[in-house]
Amino acid sequence: MIKQKNTLYIVFLSTILLFSCSKFEEGPKISLLSKNKRISRIWKVEYSINLSDGIEHSADFEGWTFEFSKDGTYNQTIIYGESQTTITGNWEFIGDNQIRLNFNAAGEEQIDFYTIMRLSKKELWLKDEKEEIHYYSE
Repeated sequence: MIKQKNTLYIVFLSTILLFSCSKFEEGPKISLLSKNKRISRIWKVEYSINLSDGIEHSADFEGWTFEFSKDGTYNQTIIYGESQTTITGNWEFIGDNQIRLNFNAAGEEQIDFYTIMRLSKKELWLKDEKEEIHYYSE
């Protein structure tokens, strides 16, 4: 009976670890939270890296936020000087490590794709062909 309980315990733990393993390049390797639960929060920009020249930018993003909701909608707040813009749209995971953002800009539907490099409760790193953006959540 004890051996049977130990076997069930091992199978249970193995199943959790197998299905929780990350597909993200920078991890985390194991998470007990689904990627939907990890991304559904308010994110602030820590910095971005311009991939063409490798220059890191951080001061430009003061006050910028990206809020992903569990229902598949998002709000992005962008601040330049005294001007503030809010973009609203829909998001969804594509495959294991990509996210698609749909939104309207100047009356036209726009679609952006990002590769998710890292997704934990406190860090979200997104990358497209131009830049890599590091977000944090408090």
